[in-house]
Amino acid sequence: MKRDLLLFKIFNIHKIICNKSNKSFSNEGLNIQVEQIPVVMVIFYNGPKSQQEIAHELLRDKSSVLRTVGSLVTAGYLVVEPDTFDKRKKCVNLTPKGLHLCKRLAEEIGMVDNIMFSNLSVAEKLILTELLDKCTDHINNLSENNFTNS
Repeated sequence: MKRDLLLFKIFNIHKIICNKSNKSFSNEGLNIQVEQIPVVMVIFYNGPKSQQEIAHELLRDKSSVLRTVGSLVTAGYLVVEPDTFDKRKKCVNLTPKGLHLCKRLAEEIGMVDNIMFSNLSVAEKLILTELLDKCTDHINNLSENNFTNS
């Protein structure tokens, strides 16, 4: 395996960030995994949403969101209720426990980010952010045909 490939470096830093963040959140009494955080934070910042809307906003498949929502309902952070306007739709919303969690997460995520990237100057953080945004835009715009050998 070529460890100098960007793809592997990004996979590796993602794994390290998730592991360290999960430990930090656990140490702070936050019973949630990094992979679950986007689901609760979308609702925290944007209000109740259907599972399909959450999946669309997070660029995840609906079954993945369904599993995450199920585990967060079990943990008492989310509730799934019929939509007040369209009874066929189900809306996902935060419980009081979930709202408390999100308020703490909003603070803790900022602290973890500051600690993990404290070795970078403000200018380096800006450059890194711009480069990551540039890569994200490019990768999102690639078609499936770019990955075939034909």
